[in-house]
Amino acid sequence: MYALDHIVHFVDKPENLVGETRLMGLHTVHGGKHDMWGTYNSLSYFGLSYIEFIGVFDQALLEKSASEPFTLHESYKKRNYENGLTRIAIRTDTIEEDAENLREAGFAVYGPDDFSRTRPDGSVVKWKLLHFGQNDLEFPFFIQWEGTDEERYAELVQLGTIDAHSLGDLKIEEIIYSTTDLAIAKEWANIFKFEVEEKQSSSILKVPNCQISFHLKESGKTELERIVIKGAKEEKEVKIEGATYQFITS
Repeated sequence: MYALDHIVHFVDKPENLVGETRLMGLHTVHGGKHDMWGTYNSLSYFGLSYIEFIGVFDQALLEKSASEPFTLHESYKKRNYENGLTRIAIRTDTIEEDAENLREAGFAVYGPDDFSRTRPDGSVVKWKLLHFGQNDLEFPFFIQWEGTDEERYAELVQLGTIDAHSLGDLKIEEIIYSTTDLAIAKEWANIFKFEVEEKQSSSILKVPNCQISFHLKESGKTELERIVIKGAKEEKEVKIEGATYQFITS
């Protein structure tokens, strides 16, 4: 089964987001370094889904990473390194099969490849990534973590990575894109086997742990516009380094 794993938000200094988001009522923790990519992160979890605040510590390594097709690093470079919401990752437990199915469907496929990161406490977290695409269209990338969801959740709670948010019992409710072509939503739905609700000026993908909405606009590129987070004690909209987060009560 596919589900939202995380949302990538590029920022100047991820370490600053730990304190800044605490003032907003979010529990955010220091992540670690991706030595192979020249990036590092801080993380805010909502169940097993999370927002990754990611920054750059080595521009040369990032440039090398951006040469790999369909990666989030390539997406960041195409946006002229402008901070903000960049890509989303879909969690899977069938990544090898996913790669084969995508190749048979005619997509350019890269991976799955093995990666790891050392946490601040010295423990190592491991995962596989699968990137794919077609022409200039961007899709979510696949991630498969080592261990079961239950094992990962228990470990993240024990580490304090997952903890209560003072703003409320929060859940990522909706990811909102703007686009000039709603056919993109149908293509995503076909790939990930998500149910799609089509309206005159929008399409909504029913993901098991959230929904992804595409709203029609007159011009411009397809963009990840905002994240809606449900369960807040108070409703508010917050802008952080090129990204908009909308907190709702229900």
